[in-house]
Amino acid sequence: MKILTALLVALANSSASAEEIYREISDKGVPTFSDQATPGAEPITIRKPSIFTDKTYQQRQLTGQSDDSPSSTNIDYSLLVTHPNNDSVIRDNAGNLSLTISISPSVQSPHSAELLMDGTKIRDLYGSGIISLTNVDRGTHAFNIRVIDQQGNVVSGGPSHNISILRYHTDAKPRSRP
Repeated sequence: MKILTALLVALANSSASAEEIYREISDKGVPTFSDQATPGAEPITIRKPSIFTDKTYQQRQLTGQSDDSPSSTNIDYSLLVTHPNNDSVIRDNAGNLSLTISISPSVQSPHSAELLMDGTKIRDLYGSGIISLTNVDRGTHAFNIRVIDQQGNVVSGGPSHNISILRYHTDAKPRSRP
């Protein structure tokens, strides 16, 4: 047991000294670096490098997918209509409506974003912001955002956001006066 402990201490000491670097500056101001300590040299602390392993890249290499293929970009988008609040009632006789939308992270190529009203695409989106709509029919409408790929497949979809529009009804017959 003592031999094992001594061996572990020796290995720890040898690996610690292998990571030490010394810097010495000459009379002309030129630095010299060495793994050997010399008189007047100062030790430099070397941080261990950060290692990033991209498992999706490794998987693509194994399956033969290229980096620019649409299926290789799985992004978890947050797609929200943030204003007006869900289940809001808006009174505007012209049917004007301003929606504030949030898309996070920004839509990445080859994806694109769309705004849907009642399940039908009404506009392409290019990022977060305010979207102004005009002449929206009266009634309750469901708005949501979705991200699609180049083939039109839905990559991500946001929750449905209901907004009711109140407008003056022009089909009413005027009342006759006696």
